[in-house]
Amino acid sequence: MATKLARRSVQSVDRALDLLEALAASESEVSITKLADRTSLHVSTVHRLLTTLLRRGYVRQNPDTSRYFTGTKLATLAGSASRFNELRHQARPVLRTLTEQTRETSNLVVLDDVMAVYIETVPSPQIVRMFTTLGNRVPLHATGAGKALLAWLAPDKRDALVDRLELRAHTMHTIDEKPALKRALDEIRERGYAVDDEEFDEGVRCVAAAIGPIGNPVAAISVSAPASRMTRQRCAELAPLLRRAAADLTEAMRDHARA
Repeated sequence: MATKLARRSVQSVDRALDLLEALAASESEVSITKLADRTSLHVSTVHRLLTTLLRRGYVRQNPDTSRYFTGTKLATLAGSASRFNELRHQARPVLRTLTEQTRETSNLVVLDDVMAVYIETVPSPQIVRMFTTLGNRVPLHATGAGKALLAWLAPDKRDALVDRLELRAHTMHTIDEKPALKRALDEIRERGYAVDDEEFDEGVRCVAAAIGPIGNPVAAISVSAPASRMTRQRCAELAPLLRRAAADLTEAMRDHARA
């Protein structure tokens, strides 16, 4: 049986899993040469596999050391061992309530280096609705949740991260200049919520609020919908709802930490 299974296995998948297991077993970042030693793979093979895993969000690379460690997307698949499991558990009833109140799709998003990652979602009950894939990585500068997370960071961390971003213009509405983005983030921090005004996808708007204390955001929650329903006025009307939900979730997490 073992021989038959070995014949059916896909070598590249086996090697990629070996890499992930080696990274997961490490307590710190790992260099590409050490990964090659630990997996008995050639350095060029390790580099090729890491390139794919990096692009898909399962692996991250420290730009200062060029070493690798596991990414947030892997955590979304890790079941009970995921460090986001408690956050998702706490957020689910809040997201369900938001969807019931707004009849739109609600999401939980975390910061992963220069991207935002969706780790939980409650879809809208309406026929025309937004669909979000768990583990989906989106740009910080062009999304409501991404901008909410950026705005809630400590100023020095925020500016350092903004300087690393590639401000690609996904639509004609995307903020693609760093001074303009920093001004927008100041406004978001002051009013307490962010809006994606068709900045990532034409015809889609989103309103979002950060979870956690100012300077140290844990995540962000958002409500997204077709722009035909999610008008700019409705974004403003939903903002207090998002802010209350974010505050409730922040308090629930604080209570859990105390307990």
